Amino acid sequence: MPAILFLRSSFGYSFLSPKTVFLPCAQVSFLFLIVTWVEPWLRKPLWAVALFAASASFLYVAHLLAAFWREKERKGKHDFYAGTSHLLRIPGFSQNRGNQDFETVLHLWIEPAVVFVAAVFFRGFLSEQWLSLWLLVVVAGMWLKAFINYWYGIRSEKKHTDIIEDAEEKMPGGGAFAEVPLPNASGRKPKRTRPPQSAVETADQAIEQRYAELLRLMPPRPPYDLQQAEQNYRELMKAFHPDPNRPTPENHEKSAELNEAIAHFRRTNDS
Repeated sequence: MPAILFLRSSFGYSFLSPKTVFLPCAQVSFLFLIVTWVEPWLRKPLWAVALFAASASFLYVAHLLAAFWREKERKGKHDFYAGTSHLLRIPGFSQNRGNQDFETVLHLWIEPAVVFVAAVFFRGFLSEQWLSLWLLVVVAGMWLKAFINYWYGIRSEKKHTDIIEDAEEKMPGGGAFAEVPLPNASGRKPKRTRPPQSAVETADQAIEQRYAELLRLMPPRPPYDLQQAEQNYRELMKAFHPDPNRPTPENHEKSAELNEAIAHFRRTNDS
């Protein structure tokens, strides 16, 4: 987090949590800077570390206040948004803004490399031992955090894909759950013919059938369970919105259809 505060901006409000930890750490960092400045025997070896910690604490408070203001103005990004890298504002990198694959590479390799170069610079040109050592620890932490996020994204996407595939297998005509015609049994009672349905009833049934298919409801005929519809709705919305900060026209269209479908079943359940 200390290095990320220097490298990015526009964080989501919840990404800056836990505030109960970071705010006391910020206070300690400022006190450490004061003690280092007052005590001459600490000033020479630790002034750079103290200045780095105090600067990171100041940036944390500033980013937290900015995120709070954006939330108040209803202009905030997704709560867990990890910030926009300053490198994406540099010509040559800016055209990749919004490219999720490039930003993954940026967080996983380029940003840690920038901090590593800074550590080498402080060690080689300024002979600063403690800050360079601390920055190397920060590099390892940044890479590990980015790798965990990358792996979590892969697993989350696979989970949503599995949910959709499992639901599709249970739909008519696919998988082990496809409907099997019943054998002809002797002595079966003749089927009773149903009275003809009106055009309005047929249209309503077709609309409800379409909504049931959108929400992957089983069985593919009424009555439908509202609780199952709500659960499928939440899972499908997650699947079609892997990154709420960069929605695509297809995601907008699909989410609108899902919202329309769940609204229909909620109205049906209330009535």
